[in-house]
Amino acid sequence: MSDTIMKMVDQDLIDQDKRVREQATWYHANKYNIHAVAENFKEVGIDVVRANLAYEEVDINVAGDRHTLNGVFSIFRKLGYEPTDRPGTKPEASFYCRWTHPDHNTRFWLHFTSTKCTRVKVGTETREVDVYETVCE
Repeated sequence: MSDTIMKMVDQDLIDQDKRVREQATWYHANKYNIHAVAENFKEVGIDVVRANLAYEEVDINVAGDRHTLNGVFSIFRKLGYEPTDRPGTKPEASFYCRWTHPDHNTRFWLHFTSTKCTRVKVGTETREVDVYETVCE
């Protein structure tokens, strides 16, 4: 039994090492493109909340208002990337999409969170609700 556990752990470490090497290879092959996006974000003042390397793509979390999201779209489009989705006409609390480029395999996963949300009354509704009270003997 302990041999089985050891073999499983050994295999897991081998698999993890392989994934790290693959990610490092992908990162070095795409470093210039990643740097271009990062520099453009920096130039226009877009603050990235979090970024990490996932399997063959860079995950980016950005927070801000609609102008920030428009700025992100402008940068990616200027650099030749296309989104897999677009924000709807009604502003949402969050938006996410993948950005791909037709000429190379640098991909970004964007998760945008709005910092400008307000509670707005949109109507009134009446519902029947059971009413209880405590009765003692």
